[in-house]
Amino acid sequence: MVKHSDIMKLREEEIEKILAYISSHTGGFENPKIVLIGGYALRAFTAFSRYTRDCDFVLKKTDGWNLDKIQKLLPKDLSTEVFEKRGSYGFLRGIKLFKVDGGSAKISMDFLEGEVRGRTEEQIFFITETFLQKTKKVKIPIAQKHVEVFVPDYADYLLLKMMSARPSDTRDIATLVWKNGIPDDLKEKAKKALAHPEILEKNMQLIIDDISDKRFLDSWKGTFVTTEFTERTKEQVLRELKKLS
Repeated sequence: MVKHSDIMKLREEEIEKILAYISSHTGGFENPKIVLIGGYALRAFTAFSRYTRDCDFVLKKTDGWNLDKIQKLLPKDLSTEVFEKRGSYGFLRGIKLFKVDGGSAKISMDFLEGEVRGRTEEQIFFITETFLQKTKKVKIPIAQKHVEVFVPDYADYLLLKMMSARPSDTRDIATLVWKNGIPDDLKEKAKKALAHPEILEKNMQLIIDDISDKRFLDSWKGTFVTTEFTERTKEQVLRELKKLS
């Protein structure tokens, strides 16, 4: 029986291959400009990483749709599962299934154009020219290789995580705040980046409650496979987050 960790490593190898392919067909993610967000982008801001089967990107909305170009250039073994274009927002999901010792595993590549939307109507983050101008190109480790990608400005990345506030985001937020702190002007940035900036304060209490939970420490350690995050670290992170609530 294949170990879960082995499957995740195989997924990373597949994602690295797809990223290399997309990079070679977009001039290094420059044309159109594609910015990595989600779990993989965490590696640009901390030395910690977690396995994930999803790779998420954002693009600025143009007069036409960049997603049309993306769909055409994707590798042929990446099939389109979802393709939506609605006003100021577009979403494309490509998936790949691959065999693992008689079973199968899946990876997905998500591309969001114009806006990042969450599970509720309040969760909308605008992808603007200003957002793109603040991005930086970095090398992140994926499957024993280093892949050069664009990632958001730290404040924008933190806001994306706080807007979403799922359990995986909360663990990422704790890691980010521990290692990088919270920008002093984050609330002001939220007013420009978010359609509903009030969600920052609303979600902050959820995030604080999740991190305060006695099970959080074990959850974090299980995700990042290290014991470096301690009870003292948790309290330090909570003090910083409570300044925003």
